Amino acid sequence: MKYSKNLMVFIIMTCFISSSFKVMAQEKIEKPIFIGTDGTPISIQKLCITDRQPDRGAIAKAGMFFTAGTEFVLELSDGDGVFSDPPRVLSRFTTPIDIPLEGDIEFPLFSIPIDLGGENYSLRVSVPADNIIGTVQENIVIYFFDTPNSVVVNKIDSNVLCDGGSIGLQAIPNDLPKYIWYFNANPDSDNINNADIIPGESGPILDNITEEGLYFVRIDFGSCTSSFAFNSGSSIRVFDFDTTEIKIKGPALQEFCPSAPRMLEVNIDDPNFIYKWFKDGVLIPDEDSYILSLSQSNFGGTYTVEVIGSDVCSITTEPVEVVNLGSDILTQPPPLIMLLPTQPILTLSITTNAPSIGSTIEWFRMVGAGRVPITAKLPITDPGALSIDVSDPGVYFAEVFANDFCGDILTATTEVFEPVGFRTEISTLLDCDDNTGILSLENLFGITATGLEVPITIQQYPFFDFEWFLDVQSTGITETTLSVNQDNIGEVYALEATLTGTSFDTARSNELIVEFLSEVVEITPSMSFLPPGSTITLSAPQSASYIYEWFIVIDGENQIVVNGDNIVSGQGTNSVEINATGEYFVRIILSDCVIDSKPIIISNERGTSEIIPNIVTPNGDGINDNWLLPSSLFNQQDVEVIIYNLKGQVDFTSKNYQNNWPSENSSSLGQNPIYYFMITKNKTVVRKGSITVMR
Repeated sequence: MKYSKNLMVFIIMTCFISSSFKVMAQEKIEKPIFIGTDGTPISIQKLCITDRQPDRGAIAKAGMFFTAGTEFVLELSDGDGVFSDPPRVLSRFTTPIDIPLEGDIEFPLFSIPIDLGGENYSLRVSVPADNIIGTVQENIVIYFFDTPNSVVVNKIDSNVLCDGGSIGLQAIPNDLPKYIWYFNANPDSDNINNADIIPGESGPILDNITEEGLYFVRIDFGSCTSSFAFNSGSSIRVFDFDTTEIKIKGPALQEFCPSAPRMLEVNIDDPNFIYKWFKDGVLIPDEDSYILSLSQSNFGGTYTVEVIGSDVCSITTEPVEVVNLGSDILTQPPPLIMLLPTQPILTLSITTNAPSIGSTIEWFRMVGAGRVPITAKLPITDPGALSIDVSDPGVYFAEVFANDFCGDILTATTEVFEPVGFRTEISTLLDCDDNTGILSLENLFGITATGLEVPITIQQYPFFDFEWFLDVQSTGITETTLSVNQDNIGEVYALEATLTGTSFDTARSNELIVEFLSEVVEITPSMSFLPPGSTITLSAPQSASYIYEWFIVIDGENQIVVNGDNIVSGQGTNSVEINATGEYFVRIILSDCVIDSKPIIISNERGTSEIIPNIVTPNGDGINDNWLLPSSLFNQQDVEVIIYNLKGQVDFTSKNYQNNWPSENSSSLGQNPIYYFMITKNKTVVRKGSITVMR
């Protein structure tokens, strides 16, 4: 019995030790795994996530008892499986109940971060308050792709090669894990499946491209690549304008009947190109597609296309002669026309070269969805057959049967409107040599009840009264044009149009400031030399009407400067900030007038400047408060300085200028933003320009 008792004790102790060893051997928190939105564990720990369903949960087994109120943290490593310090937190939650041994630690749904992409992430659960770190789940694949951002390939500057240059392409978005670039050198194939991988290229930018062909990009999402339908980008074809044949499809002589499909098409369709179509050497406005649809009438002529691939690459095709085998409507009313209330009858008329024998015309008006004849079918030779008088708004059209080779019916359509108001536009035509100009009525529109603007024809101008205004003062001039010269510099004009004998509101035009380009344009630097590592601002006369192009002269060639290259910023404005020495000049365009400034050489050496500033900042800080002339023009009895305001009124004049304007002797106290100056020496103009006052 004693032996049996001792044996029983031994067995009990052995079981207790064994059980205690098992508990001690268990981890406090086992490896976590991701779960789906429905709470089901994901069997293979591979997360191919899109923004359409970015949420996931996680679960782990407790290897010990955890009381209610314990906070659990789900931690993620980097793509190489290494946890940072502190670790990256995916989610955290505090359990509201006790979690027993072998119980579930379940994290509610959370969003997977969008910046994840890799094959070797690690996941673990920690309890910071108890300094517990659970077992690590390794080798997890996670990739996130924002599906609306489908991958596309864009040109950086151009997709055209010329003169032995190179270009670059960029994949968008540009922050994905890895890019695979492909190239297909077959100029007749758009099949990317025949393309070759470009070795060594894994970033979003493919630069230094010197070979024409088809380029394509795919995104490498590792094990998730097959799961994403958005990893393939659009292809882009690179052309070499030195070797590419660009032409209008078809023979050099093309014949059409008016009723036939009438189209000309360039053999290369590329959305990156600009297409300019010309007929008989004249640009066809608003036609910028690779396909040109010819009009029904008057389409015969010689056509060419200028295909522009970049600022420096363009090709003009060989001409194609187009012949109309039939007849034309030579002239017709505009497609939209206004019937003025003081014009009770509006005559719509056409002319045609259809054969006089056997050709007929019939006029119609649209009523609802149908058409109602206005006239019978008449020979085109009948008196008045080619015109009708209308007195009501509506859609009218003429049908001409041409008794010719094609036997087509030609149509001319006009929609007639009634106005509820008018709008006036004026513009400036400059004589660049004489510094004279003409302000003129550019457009007069009738406005319909729906807001549509319909041009008033020149033939309708006599129904209006016109009057030019200088600011708000009538000039007494009632023509549609107004001549100006240098005496009018700075004056502001507008034109008013009123429909005679009606209560319609007067339509006042836009305002125009009289401006001319100076015979001499000078650049003003903010400093006379460029210290190493510094920048200088170069300024030209300022005007909202001017267009500015800045150039640097390199090896005798004028090269337009580019932001971030020769200049820091400012291209296209009157001031640029430069950080490199060299010879610079600015080209100023006003209307049809163009002038290049005197070149200015910026060096690193301090020197004497004869520059006349065009900016003053009278803010009382003692720096650039006054307009300072160089010694050759300052304090000189034979030098006269005259400064005008924007209205052309004299603001200051002096024959012995003391560098004290505007702080002491400006009649306007220097409050205007823009002034103009003229400097004469012995009564001869030596300098003129503008001054900008910045406060």
